[in-house]
Parts: sequence; C-alpha cells; structure tokens
Amino acid sequence: MIKRIGNSSLETVPEPLGREEVEQVLTRLLTSPLFAKSSRMGSLLRFLVEHDLQCSDIPLTEHAIGIAVFRRDPAVYCTSDDPVVRVQVGRLRRKLTSHYATLGQQDPVRLSVPPGCYRLAYERLRPRRTVTRHPVLQILPFTCITRHGDDFTRGLYEELSCRLFESFEQMRPRANHVLMKVPRSSVTAPPQRGSYSLEGSVRVEAARVRASVRLIDAAHGRIRWSAQFDRNRPYGIATQEDLAESICRSLTGYFAQGGSDDS
Repeated sequence: MIKRIGNSSLETVPEPLGREEVEQVLTRLLTSPLFAKSSRMGSLLRFLVEHDLQCSDIPLTEHAIGIAVFRRDPAVYCTSDDPVVRVQVGRLRRKLTSHYATLGQQDPVRLSVPPGCYRLAYERLRPRRTVTRHPVLQILPFTCITRHGDDFTRGLYEELSCRLFESFEQMRPRANHVLMKVPRSSVTAPPQRGSYSLEGSVRVEAARVRASVRLIDAAHGRIRWSAQFDRNRPYGIATQEDLAESICRSLTGYFAQGGSDDS
C-alpha cells in the first residue's frame, strides 16, 4: 500500500519493491540502534518481511504470528487470553515510527504496520521536486505628465518592452531569470509573491526629456527600485532608444544581482 507521509520534502512513488531491495531494507532496520538490542522485535520484523516475500497470498493472522514468532503452544494458545502479538506489534509500530523520525529520515524505503493489520506496508520515497519560482514582471503603459509628448511616451514604452524581453530571454540560463507578463485591463487574480509591476512617467520639453521609473512589488505594495533618466536633446526615436537602453540596463542589473528577493 502506497500512502503519503508527513515529511513535506519527500513523496511516495507507486513502484513495486524487488526481493533484494526488501532484504536490504530489513538488514538496515535490524542493524539500527532501535532494533539491534531487541531480539524479539527483530524476530517479529523478520517474520513479517519473510512472510511477504514467500507467502504473500496467504492471510497473516494473530494466531499464526504467536505460534511462529513467540513460540506459543498451538494446543492451548488462545489470542483472546494472550495478547502478546497485539502488544508486540504495537511496540513494532512505535519503533518504526521512531526510527524514521530520527536516524531513518533519509531511508529510501520505509516500512509500517497499519492499524488493525499485521501485514507490512512499504513506501518508496524520493526527494520532492521543488518548483523554482522566477520573478514575474508586468510593464504598465507609461504616463506623459506634460502637455506634449504622448506619442513619445507610447514609443518609449514599446521600445523598453522589446528591450526588456530580449534582455530577460538572455538571462534564462541564470537561476534568477525574469518572466514578462502582458498587462491586461480585465480583473486578474490577487498578486502573488515574486510579482512585480514596472510603471513610469515622462516629462517632455523642447530640448529635454525626463523619464521616472519605479519597480513595484505587487504582493507587498512596496517600491523595490526607482530611478530617473534625463536626456538633454529633442525628443524623437533616437531619444526613445537611448532612454530604453539605459532603463533596461539598470533594471536587468537589479534582477541579475538578486534584487528581487524579499528582505
């Protein structure tokens, strides 16, 4: 019987155990400190394992265990009067639980005796795969806060979006690469940890442009990174490209240095 256990770093997998593997598990348990000094517990455990290996299709009863393991006389043995099997199986359950909670935490296979049963249950374990969560960045449309410059602001937003996408794609071999998300006007789910929004505003004058950019931790509502970028030149495509390159370089540097980690 395969069942889930309490250790969240491990998971059981439904793969059958071979004879050799079961015998290795038994040897490991019998030589462990909890069983090495208890010959009665060792004999009981060995009997249960060997029964599974040799007679798995034969029901295992309390009476049969009492005779085979505890040398009760078949002529007079009565399980209702002599609780030796129930008592010793209860002790075996506790010893197995104690072993796997201490020295046997990393054992690849675990044995147990389910309540109300005298047959062993086998669990094969392997480390639970962890899901690496990468920062998710949503770029919000920039706002122009001067009378002129709406077209320039939209162009800067498009230029920056393209450059950031290219830059984060190049960061993918690194552990902290960033996934970009397309902004949506519809209602979305509550922000999750590792979710960021990039917002910005642009001020335009005849021969000067200033872009103010902020990185918002969406889950905590905090500003994680902020910068201003000035260009003393007329606004146009060349200025858009120049600003987008500077903003992109600064922001990718922030993520590459692990700046997205919660503090």
